[in-house]
Amino acid sequence: MSDYTRQLAEFVANTCYDDIPADVVARAKVVMLDTLSCAVAGYTKAPEECGWILNFIKETGGIPESTVWLDGYRTSAMMAAMANSTMVHTVDFDDTHIDSIAHLGAGLLGTVLSLGEKVKATGKEVLTAFILGFDVGARAGNSVNKGEVHLHYKYWHPTATAGTIACAAAAAKLMKLDANAAEQAIGLGIDQACGLRYCIDKGDFSKSLHPGWAAMRGVMAAQMIAGGSSGPRGLLEYPTGFCNATCSEPKLELLTERLGNDYTIMRDALKMYPTIHGSHSGIEATLNIITKNDIPWQEIEKILIRLSPLAKGQGVNYQPDSVLAARLSLPCCMTFAAKLRRVTLNDFTEDSIKDSANLDFMKRVEVQPEPEFNRLYPDSGFTSEATVTLKDGREFKELVVYPKAHPQRPATEQDIKGKYSNLTGFTWTKDKADEVYQNFMHLENYVDIGQLVSSLQ
Repeated sequence: MSDYTRQLAEFVANTCYDDIPADVVARAKVVMLDTLSCAVAGYTKAPEECGWILNFIKETGGIPESTVWLDGYRTSAMMAAMANSTMVHTVDFDDTHIDSIAHLGAGLLGTVLSLGEKVKATGKEVLTAFILGFDVGARAGNSVNKGEVHLHYKYWHPTATAGTIACAAAAAKLMKLDANAAEQAIGLGIDQACGLRYCIDKGDFSKSLHPGWAAMRGVMAAQMIAGGSSGPRGLLEYPTGFCNATCSEPKLELLTERLGNDYTIMRDALKMYPTIHGSHSGIEATLNIITKNDIPWQEIEKILIRLSPLAKGQGVNYQPDSVLAARLSLPCCMTFAAKLRRVTLNDFTEDSIKDSANLDFMKRVEVQPEPEFNRLYPDSGFTSEATVTLKDGREFKELVVYPKAHPQRPATEQDIKGKYSNLTGFTWTKDKADEVYQNFMHLENYVDIGQLVSSLQ
């Protein structure tokens, strides 16, 4: 049996900032800023969910060594990481690593900034930890998700599982553990890697908590090992370890394939809509049809969405009972696209998702998995074809192979800055948002990341 976990641990322990290509560092900054903007928006647009985690943190207390963003409360690095990463995911607008189907940025940003503040890490150290943690987590996710059928994702939420492994690796790097200790810290993270796909189907608060728990467990794992404890070795490939336990046909070779040459963060996709990523190409196709042909929604008899089958039944919720559940509902997303000719964060409200006219229109949306898309477009994962049928019998079709901001169809700088400005504008002034943007663009120049964290309040 190959020592895949050990190879990843050596990669984490021995790779330094200067080893990482400039384009990878640049991409990491974009992902970090995009991730942060989701927390800034969530703080204002999801006050109930953010309030749950903030109140819990404050009741729990902790050594004041790291800062909860926006709120300013200081607590332990572990608890701050949990709060910060949870806030990111409350609006479900953060990045998706295509192959592992994981939102890795949320857990990782909370991990590297919170633990980084505690250990007084430099900007270069934070960037390095973020990139390497992302690589390890994505590779773990790839090994159990790649293939004709996404076996792991059938039951598990990779944001939680692969995310915990990513956060443990990033925390190990920030704690400056050697390869032997890093393998054990990653091992403790692997042992704690859990989170079920129920949250995708139902849209409950556990989905927001998953990256928060990933960050908390990752920081805890590295600190435990740094404090002298022991941990499991070789746990990714072990016969009863992560890969074999969470997937019937793992592809272990993907754990280390082209390690150090292909950085997985380059396959990370940003979101242009605040919805489940599997809905994006369908939203775009529907919007294209509606706007090109100026179709009033009242004339629509049916919308058929054929899409890459990430998992049977994903996103097919005709009666979402919460705002988050609505963002995860393809029928709801297509309803807004058809009726409003847009899908924005402001469109998802308690009133809009309970509106009888919207609920009635959702019944006109049919979702069908199309396995052929996986064969035709194996590097997409999010291909959709929309067919809009009118009451007079006319049909309009549109295929979107790669949604906007997919690695094969990257977002423009204008797209990226526009999203950042829009999301941060819910909470910050433009001057404040611009200041933070520039801080991250020059992240490598910080000698103490605490200076940057203090600007996030």
